[in-house]
Amino acid sequence: MKTRLFIVLILVGVLITAASLEQHFIQRSYARLGKETNALIETIKTQEETGISIDTQENIDKIEQIYKWWIKQERRLSMLARHFDLAQVSVQLVYAKNFIEFDNPEEALVGLRTAAYLIKTHSFNVGTSIQNVI
Repeated sequence: MKTRLFIVLILVGVLITAASLEQHFIQRSYARLGKETNALIETIKTQEETGISIDTQENIDKIEQIYKWWIKQERRLSMLARHFDLAQVSVQLVYAKNFIEFDNPEEALVGLRTAAYLIKTHSFNVGTSIQNVI
């Protein structure tokens, strides 16, 4: 009887640890993506207000770096979350990437702000919860 109780306690501990690590990975991924996306939004907003072209190599490299990092994270996160939710963020990043390259700040900001919104909402929806466990 004591052996079974000990095994059950160990299994519960392993499950709690795994759920905590999963939650930490998800929140860390979304936090970094949100931080980098918001920084790019501010940069483009500033450049738009001052009349500077947004199709600079720095902006193109930054959105490319964000996109490539997200794709790598998306592969890992797809084991923990619905791929449809993750793909929505990717679509908005591609949208913004195209309009940065075409020097259209209004549309680039729409894509980036939509991505920032999705990041904020999905980070709450993807976390460990009873619905996700069931």
